[in-house]
Amino acid sequence: MKRTDDYKAKLELWAQEGRVVPMPRATGFPPFGCRRFSSASEMNAWKKELLAETARKGGVQWTN
Repeated sequence: MKRTDDYKAKLELWAQEGRVVPMPRATGFPPFGCRRFSSASEMNAWKKELLAETARKGGVQWTN
């Protein structure tokens, strides 16, 4: 079987590499905690307002 046909090949290659790559950090998100919504439309309205607030503040910046 070729490595491209093996679903676990990517994980095996990552495990063999052994180096840890730091993830970039996103700054500029408004603070929010765990929330529960009674409907999908309520969640989408909250999410739309959160994105609008983020855009008003200048967006999200990625840093290393």
